Amino acid sequence: MRIILGHGAAPGNPRALGAIQFQELVREKSNGEVEIQILGQESVGSDSEMMVSTASGSLDMTINSQGPFSSYVPEAALIGLPFLFESSEHAHAVVDGGEVQDYLRRKAEEKGFHVLGFWDNGMRDITNSKRPIRSPEDLRGLKIRVPDDQMTISIFSQLGANPTPLAFGELYLALRQGAVDGQENPVVNIKSASLQEVQSHLAVIGHQYQVNPFVMSTQRWERMDSDIRTVIEDAAEEAKRTQRDLMAEQTAEIYQEFESVLEYTRPDRGQFREATRPVFDAWQQQHPEFFAALTSAAESSRAEHGKQA
Repeated sequence: MRIILGHGAAPGNPRALGAIQFQELVREKSNGEVEIQILGQESVGSDSEMMVSTASGSLDMTINSQGPFSSYVPEAALIGLPFLFESSEHAHAVVDGGEVQDYLRRKAEEKGFHVLGFWDNGMRDITNSKRPIRSPEDLRGLKIRVPDDQMTISIFSQLGANPTPLAFGELYLALRQGAVDGQENPVVNIKSASLQEVQSHLAVIGHQYQVNPFVMSTQRWERMDSDIRTVIEDAAEEAKRTQRDLMAEQTAEIYQEFESVLEYTRPDRGQFREATRPVFDAWQQQHPEFFAALTSAAESSRAEHGKQA
């Protein structure tokens, strides 16, 4: 049996490495009965296109991005509320929690996706080629590439930037040619796409956390025997833990490396949190039930993972 897995990450990125481990685990656990064929680097379309293909059943599974997933499960966008989490570990404690995860799984199933887990897309920072970012005012007027994610668009609009949705695979050229001034991503994604080559400034701010939803077409899932389903779920869970560990290791290494490549600022998160408070209020009105569950879980686990900045 062959299963096609699509993703958009570059080689060496924890998402790509996690996919390879998943492939190996499935082969091992199924005694070679199941083969995972990996098609990475957006070779079967952008993240948004892969979500469409998975929903229709023309692609079996994808390790995707939060924005395209949120177009099917709008509540998932709230994971990216500005400054909701103090660290990736804080986010994991909340996202893995029963109430939050069960809600998102149930909503995804209604849209044709079986959720195999929420991988780590990290705390996000801002780079640009124009000026250091020390306060919200420094973002005003900057053309910042954002993913196809309404939450991120809301955040940067509120901060006075010009958010510009663009596929990740097109970003390096857009930055090099000056079509956009900057972008926001975890440093692991910045490094794996060599974006530091075409940027000058890095603001280490952690303005937002996002997940990589690992989803399988419900159509394909329902056609598989229960023993194969168990193999897939167990392998996905193991690979998720490895991917998260790799994100943490690579993030620490890349911050050190970038200190000699980019001009660093470490803005006061409190200023930016206050500036983006209207984003919280707007999304609370849209999804009050999930907002309450998510923010309550984040607050109750905050003590373990650091106080608000």
